[in-house]
Parts: sequence; structure tokens; C-alpha cells
Amino acid sequence: MPRRRSVLASRTSRSDLPPSDAPEWELISPGVRLGYRRGRGTRGQGGSWLAASRSADGKRVQTKLGKADDLSAADGTGILTHEQAKDAARAWAKSLRAAPDAQPALTVADALERYLEARTAEGMKAVYDARSRARVHILPKLGPLRVADLTLDRLRRWRDAMVTAPKRLRTSRHAAKVNTRDVDVSDPEALRRRRDTANRTLTLLKAALNWAFQHQFVESDRAWRLLKPFRDTGAARVRFLDVAEQRRLLNTAQGALRDLVAAALMTGARFGELAALTVRDFDGANGTVFVERSKNGRARHIPLTAGGRALFERLSAGRDPRAPLLRGETGEAWKPAQYQRAFKAALDRAKLESITLHELRHSYASAMVRNGAPLIVVAEALGHSGTRMAEKHYAHLAPSFVADTIRQTAPDLETGTGSGSGTVHSLA
Repeated sequence: MPRRRSVLASRTSRSDLPPSDAPEWELISPGVRLGYRRGRGTRGQGGSWLAASRSADGKRVQTKLGKADDLSAADGTGILTHEQAKDAARAWAKSLRAAPDAQPALTVADALERYLEARTAEGMKAVYDARSRARVHILPKLGPLRVADLTLDRLRRWRDAMVTAPKRLRTSRHAAKVNTRDVDVSDPEALRRRRDTANRTLTLLKAALNWAFQHQFVESDRAWRLLKPFRDTGAARVRFLDVAEQRRLLNTAQGALRDLVAAALMTGARFGELAALTVRDFDGANGTVFVERSKNGRARHIPLTAGGRALFERLSAGRDPRAPLLRGETGEAWKPAQYQRAFKAALDRAKLESITLHELRHSYASAMVRNGAPLIVVAEALGHSGTRMAEKHYAHLAPSFVADTIRQTAPDLETGTGSGSGTVHSLA
């Protein structure tokens, strides 16, 4: 009986595979498997070859071989055809057997991949964002390096270089070159944002390296344990839309985007939470929507106002309970980055400053605080595990004894248009 041709053998058959963070595996020799992965966050960038086997002590070992020749011609080293990848996988497995006492050198790319695979198995919801951050900021500079070769100085120079590196802009997946914009080093706010980005990226890298250290893939964590993040980077101005601005945005948003914006404004849910909602998550009897898993892994029920209830009743009427509650223009569930261009256009038509969809979550929370909701209630509605973030972003909006006392007792200066026309009210 003829052997069935592997689905990984050609570019065409690989392109038919759905994007997934889980690899497609092919057994190529006894105990040796070749894997292909085209992650959900790598659209337009092709896939990668992996190899898996077992070490002399029976432990499953996996490594990344290189990129697949999906978009570029193979060069035999970094970009491999199917046959070249099979040869590389067999050679790698042979090296494991030839040196049973020596584990393969763990690279930064390997550590990140194993960490993200473990977090995915644990139900981590932000894997897409983590892969995207790693692909842009970590892998180009540090990916090929052995974890054992990392030094404090090398990591510090990598962290510092991110601050002044050109900012990546939205680029068509068919473009030959990524659009970038130079950082204005004379702008303190621009530098603060870049340092904040560097800190977030450093947090991801250290999490992956700590995971490798805890699982005994490396002997020391000294290089990254001693590297500290930039200080004083968390003072970003949180932007809110008032009621009039929210109405203007809704009036300029159209179709499926309007439903997405309305849902964000009336639930305070994150985009990933909204995109994951199904029809059965809306409880019409109790007027709530159920978020099964939030960023911190907690489930929550969000009570809806009359407007929110009417919105979800319309979206769920007569539909399959397992269908996505919020659908994009294609009729499928929203995917990351699908809404951004239309959202920016709606902001421009509404003559609003550029904000992100996530900042509609801030608008939801700020309205609650201004209307007297305790911060513990706001934190619960947003799915936070405590009040720290709510206090950080919204405490200044809450009715305050200190603020009321200052307004009643501080000098109240009335100024006119001409010099000498101002008066100060007496405090006596």
C-alpha cells in the first residue's frame, strides 16, 4: 500500500493548515518527529520547523530548526525545505544519542518557546501578545544566543537599546519593509513610553528565563536576576471619553464595529474577553454577560445596564448558543488587529484624539467612579484581583474629603481680562 504523502511536504499543503500555536507533527524516524508551526500571531510571515525526540534518560526534548521556505527560498541554514528540515531533525536527534550525557545548549528562543508552551497548557490568555512582543523585541537580538552565555552587561545593553530603537508602525503583510518611526529623544513622554515598553519586554524575557532555571535547563539565573527595570515609567495619562464623546464615537462607528465599541463601553471588558464571548454567555433572564476566563484566570459575571441588555438581546436573538456573540465584518469572531483600521477611522470622523479600544474600558470604569461606585466594586467589575489598579487609575475621580476641603478652603482667584482686575476671596 503506497505511503500517504505528508501534509508538511509542500508549501501548498502547509498553507492549508489553520494558524495555530500547537505544532503539526510528522514521524520521520523511530523516535524522531518533525514539527511545523505557523502561530496565530504570524500571519504573512510563514511557519517554522521544529524537531522532537528523547534524550538518553527518556526525557522529551524539542528544538527549533529554522524557518520554513513558505515565503522565501531555502538557504539550507536559517530557511529550510521539508527535506532539509527532516535531515536537520535526524542529525539533531543523532547528536543527542552520540552525547547522551550532554544536554543540547538551550537558546533564548528555546526558553521562550518552552515557557509559552507551558503557559498555554496552563490556560494563559495573553500568549498572542507575548509571542508578538518576543518576535519584535527579543528574538532578533537574543534569540540565537545560548542562555548560559547571557551576561548582565549584554542584557543591559539590549534593554537600553530598545528605548531609542525606531518604533514599529502598522505595516501591510505584503510590504517588503516594515514601517518605522524614529523616537524623539527630546520628548520626555516619548522616552517614558519606550522605557515602559522595554520594562514589559524585560518582564516577559525574565519570566521565560526563570522558568528555564526553575526547570533545571540552566544552572544560574544571575545574569537576569541582577538586571532591574527602568524606574518611574508607570505615570501614563489614562484617557477617558465622557458621555458626549462616547455618543459621537458610536454615531461614527458602523456595522459590526459599532456593536464591538458599544459592548466595550457597556461592559468594560477587554478585547480578548469580548472576542471570546458566545451567545450562551449572555444571560437574558438576569441581565448579565459571563466572562469565562479573564487575564488573571478568574471568571466573572458582568451586570448590564438597560442599554447593554438591549444590545446583547439583539445580538443573541435566534442564534446558535455556541456561536460568537460579537462578530466581525466577515461574520466570524473578531481576531486581534482586525478592528484597528476601522476604529481609527471612526475616531477621526468623530474628531476624537487617538485612543485604543482598551481605553474604552477606562471610560467604563471612570463613569462608575464619578457616579459614586466604590473602588472595590469597580475592581470586581473589571475582573481585577484587588483594588490596586483601580486606585492607581481612578481614585482621583472619586468623591474625596481632601479634594472637597481644598476646594472649599483654598484661595479662590477671579481673574479678569485686564491687569489689576483680579480679586481673591477672603478665607476668613
